[in-house]
Amino acid sequence: MENVITAIFTVESEAYKAFTEVRNTPFGPGYTVAEAALVKRENDSVTMIDSFDTTGHTSDDTAAGVLVGSILGILGGPLGILLGAGAGALVGSAFDADDADDSLSALEVTAAKLLEGDVAIIALVQEDEPAFDAALEGYDAIIMRYFAVDVADEVDAAREAEAEMAVQLREQLRSDRKAERQAKRDERSQKIKDRFTEAKAKRAARKEARAEAKEIANAQFTSSTKEMLGEE
Repeated sequence: MENVITAIFTVESEAYKAFTEVRNTPFGPGYTVAEAALVKRENDSVTMIDSFDTTGHTSDDTAAGVLVGSILGILGGPLGILLGAGAGALVGSAFDADDADDSLSALEVTAAKLLEGDVAIIALVQEDEPAFDAALEGYDAIIMRYFAVDVADEVDAAREAEAEMAVQLREQLRSDRKAERQAKRDERSQKIKDRFTEAKAKRAARKEARAEAKEIANAQFTSSTKEMLGEE
């Protein structure tokens, strides 16, 4: 049976020690480790500390290997943050990994359980269930296991979701930029119109001032003429 196993350690130093032991002994009674990674959640991101691959395969995602690397690619990205937030309410801090509901996504549960500062081992293991637990015996760790094929399906779905999110984000950014450009365009247009409104207002004021001056001049001329003619 091929499983993806995640072991979250209470003590960070124990995680390092356990990982070293698993690396040195990837083939144990009833189990074989194909690939494994030592990871840590820091600043809302899951990063790889160390890894090994006994199959000789490599991955574009990380040196950890094909499936484990793909898992880290999802958990370490923005979708991993969303998965953790979405599953947090369902899982809760008191979640017992041994009683995990099969309906919960492996990626969701892992993202929710791997809290800030936590260190974990994620491994692809072929085992006579739960043979690999013996490799972690004596360590204080929460152990979760899922069928590898199910996790692979989840990774594919997650990648599709990420691609869709990227498209939506680009569309949103384009829409935001368009709205921003339109707002600036409207603002510039209004400023131009305001200049003409101001110019017209000044012209009207000058015209009114000239009319008033003309009226005053005419009144003064009439008054002067009357005085010259001796009219009161």
